[in-house]
Amino acid sequence: MKTTYISTQAASTASRLSILKMQTELAKNTKELSSGRWADVGLELGNKTGRTISLRQDYQRLDAIRDTNGLVASRLDTSQAALDGVLKNAQDFAASLIAVRSGKVGAEVIADDAKNNLQSLIASLNTSINGEYLFAGINTDVRPVADYYATPTSTTKAAFDSELASYCTSVGAATPGDLSASDLEAFIDVNLAGLFDAASWSDPATGWSSASSQNVKSRISTSELIETSANANDAAFRKLAMAYTMISELADSGLSEKAYQTLIDKTAQIVGDATVDVTVVKARLGTAQERLSNANGRIKAQMDILNRNINNFEQVDPMEAQTRISALETQLDMAFALTSRMQQLSLLNYL
Repeated sequence: MKTTYISTQAASTASRLSILKMQTELAKNTKELSSGRWADVGLELGNKTGRTISLRQDYQRLDAIRDTNGLVASRLDTSQAALDGVLKNAQDFAASLIAVRSGKVGAEVIADDAKNNLQSLIASLNTSINGEYLFAGINTDVRPVADYYATPTSTTKAAFDSELASYCTSVGAATPGDLSASDLEAFIDVNLAGLFDAASWSDPATGWSSASSQNVKSRISTSELIETSANANDAAFRKLAMAYTMISELADSGLSEKAYQTLIDKTAQIVGDATVDVTVVKARLGTAQERLSNANGRIKAQMDILNRNINNFEQVDPMEAQTRISALETQLDMAFALTSRMQQLSLLNYL
């Protein structure tokens, strides 16, 4: 015959182990109630865990694209603001050209205006955000346009001065002011236009631009990759730089009245073409903004659907979790009370 001894200590130890287990379960349920999600998704879902992991990966990928789209939107907005300033200056300058054409009274004023506009154009094309130059194409870490008025004499101004001096010598003009109307027109159409063509504009030695002609492309959704920038090599900016340069350098150089009018007429034509080109650039960026906005709308809808599916797998019923917590708390209170009474038991009380 076997006798099993049951002591107060053994019963008390068993009670403490039961309390520890209930405390662990209470902590788990409290966590689930606060997070709204299973504490151990893999344990609860078993072989369905792979599906929720896949859904979460899709959600995180869309969330990353949405965050990137926020940066793209900021770049586009800033680019549009810079182009608004460029376009307004060009339109105002075109109006000023008409006002000063009839006489040379405003030659000095229009020359100063052109210089200010050229400096503003260069500053606009060198706009940056978060350390990235917006009009540098894919060379976002490189300042796109050189400062024409840098000291000592910039390579771009030196190239202009050299070209003008050579041309004056070739036609027998002692100074630019001695150029005839026909000579000045030929200089603008051939020599000056050559300084601002695509090849010369980007020439590493004497050119204005260090920008890439390849624009930045951004993935705005899982299936869309679009251009989201403009670059300083666009014809619109080359034409404006040419117009401002020729007026700032030649308008107040002592030209004859006919030559002066030729200069104003040629500049007005170039500025008119440039404003159209700038509008085209703005429209292209506006299209990118619209596509970005539409893509963000679709991403939001997709993320909402994924989130609902994830919740269907992982979400905890808060009422059920609260019921379990209440039951565990009640059991713990009873266990604590029982343990306390057992610890007070002693044979001395019965002697």
